Amino acid sequence: MKFNNALIGIPFFCTHALLSCFVLDPSFAYGQAEARGTGNFGSWDINKDGVLTREEVPPGPRRMFDRIDTNGDGKVTFDEHRAGGRQPEGSPRRANSKNTNVRRFTIRQSWSQQPNGFEREYVVRSPKNDLQSWPITILFHGNGGSAEPMIRNWDRTLPNHILVSAQGYEKSWNITKERSKAPDVEFVERILRDVTSHYPQADDSKVSLIGSSNGAGMVYRLLIELDDTYSIQNALAFVSSMTVSQYHDEQFWKRTDETTSNYDQPVEPSGKRRIITIHGSADSVVPYYGGRGPGGIHLSAQDTAYVWATVQGYRGDQRPDNEGKPCGEKLLMYDYPQSGVTHIKVIDGGHGLGPAAAPLKPLLMKILGWSGDS
Repeated sequence: MKFNNALIGIPFFCTHALLSCFVLDPSFAYGQAEARGTGNFGSWDINKDGVLTREEVPPGPRRMFDRIDTNGDGKVTFDEHRAGGRQPEGSPRRANSKNTNVRRFTIRQSWSQQPNGFEREYVVRSPKNDLQSWPITILFHGNGGSAEPMIRNWDRTLPNHILVSAQGYEKSWNITKERSKAPDVEFVERILRDVTSHYPQADDSKVSLIGSSNGAGMVYRLLIELDDTYSIQNALAFVSSMTVSQYHDEQFWKRTDETTSNYDQPVEPSGKRRIITIHGSADSVVPYYGGRGPGGIHLSAQDTAYVWATVQGYRGDQRPDNEGKPCGEKLLMYDYPQSGVTHIKVIDGGHGLGPAAAPLKPLLMKILGWSGDS
């Protein structure tokens, strides 16, 4: 197989005062220094990738990171920073704990970090319709993210899906070098069984996976490691590619010991899925063209898509980088229709994808044939 490779702290004086500064004071985001990119956001963005991670934000404001990170992907874009935790007009409303359609459940697991057992949480938003069958969509947050904001982020987009958002241990998913060493594949298997026991309408023959960053790494793990007991039909992986641990020597791999980073067992993925990968060409966290990123060395974004295309039946050459088909402003599509695999390149998009992210959801819904009646 031939690839197209190219190769701080601010004192916390008062919670209320800081909240006013962080959320309500327009100068926090709109000051002249900020406009020049040297204010709070610009100075905190250490790696200059256009988004803030939890580690980049000073200890005081960091306490409100989850509030500002309104889509729960583990990073704060400038628009989220500027909004100060307020939902942009027309965006999904925050889930209300009094909303009877949103419920929390736990599954108890034990492993090396929690030998006496630990209650792991997941959040479910059920549809308001009375259909007899609901497709299941499982959402995976990025490193440092949380479950419930992911529900808010997809609530209006998928009103007739039962949305299941899992919470990673230590706010991370166990791919290689994250804080969590939890048995996450088993966690998802048990979630699926648990959801169908609580919701008879949940259709486990129609399961989709959506993950961002570290959550996309979890999506790849599930595509590789889940057997055909589970009917995964669709997978959306945002801003991450597979690591060379997960795929090398023309073979997929998993670990016999999840507490290590040693992918030592070859795997043949089960089934054929509709897979869409989305990645920004200027991503400096997980490099678009491959290289060192979180968890080790990553394949390029296009190599990742091509690997999945070949394992799902595609027999042609990899789409050249310069032959992407325009599918929106600053969006290029690389499609492998025989295999059900599509890659979308966000030109100049960073780890937060940038302005081009806005039209992505309608495009993805069109590609997947999902609508308000899906």
